[in-house]
Amino acid sequence: MKFTRRQTLASALGATATLSMPSRLLAQSGPLLHASWGGGVGDTWTNAFAEPYAEETGTEVRIVELPNPEAQFRAQAGNPQYHTGIGTFVQGVNLMRDDMLETFGLDEIPNMKNIDEKYWLKTEDGRIAGVTPYFAYYGIAVNTNEAPVEEFSSWKNLADPKWESRLGMTRPIYLSTYDLTILSKTAGGDEYNTEGGMELLKGMAKNVLNVGNSLAQQNTMLERGEVAAMPFYSVRVWSLNEAGVDYVRIVIPEEGALLLPYAIFAPKGVKNREMVAEWLNYIASAAPQERGTALSGYIPANNDAKATDEIKAKLGGEYDELRARLYQPDWGYIAENQKDTVAAIDQMLATL
Repeated sequence: MKFTRRQTLASALGATATLSMPSRLLAQSGPLLHASWGGGVGDTWTNAFAEPYAEETGTEVRIVELPNPEAQFRAQAGNPQYHTGIGTFVQGVNLMRDDMLETFGLDEIPNMKNIDEKYWLKTEDGRIAGVTPYFAYYGIAVNTNEAPVEEFSSWKNLADPKWESRLGMTRPIYLSTYDLTILSKTAGGDEYNTEGGMELLKGMAKNVLNVGNSLAQQNTMLERGEVAAMPFYSVRVWSLNEAGVDYVRIVIPEEGALLLPYAIFAPKGVKNREMVAEWLNYIASAAPQERGTALSGYIPANNDAKATDEIKAKLGGEYDELRARLYQPDWGYIAENQKDTVAAIDQMLATL
């Protein structure tokens, strides 16, 4: 995944600071270190979570921006340098299956009681391996200068030949996880039965003009009207809208959109475990999640979170109403089969 120059510089500076500090000190003294993606995600974690937490508790949390926190967790296995980090739910599942995450009891993270258990990253015996702070969703982003939103009321519209050379698409690693899953549901199947979804994906691929290799590139494709529409992330469209690009809209088709939970986890063997548990418990609470929504459009996971009138207007309703329109698949199954699914998609694309 590529990032902007600003994000790359921030990641490099964070990595330099990490390497210059003795590893025995990184996770044993000083602030808690939280590994985050760069750009808007890092800003959200600084302003909505870390700074308020320091003000309330006196414990400093430093947000370190990285291209891929999961890769750092794997590289530092056995000698973790970060206390917590963010990842997709699939990344969390894979780390958990590889026995690379610290687990916690509900008594250590009691705010998880206010998050629906189907959104928990947990072990088979019920231990908490990750906290879900919020969701985004995967819908269809439309440049309304190029096409009306009504033209994409169904995911099936993406396979309509009328959109030949008018659509954008992401890479197979994400097609396997997101696009194929929601297209399979649209075709009457699900993540376990993807035959119909693969046909819809093939139809969409035939209409694609550009494959975006980074979120920044995909933003540009939509903003400049290089493509009329593409499957995309709600929070990215939120950011475009907040920046004044109001002609790009996110659509939840009639079949629903894909719910994308994120996870915050701690590496196995993390130091200052009690402090980490307190930080995770704070992340699971309603107030910082509400601030995250206001800043970036994320949907809180905590059921006690309240939407202001302004937020409801932007999201199109209450949090519960929005969640009811989103599909939550079996992310564990998707993670387990991702390698084979990517290979099948690569093979399909090679035939076009």
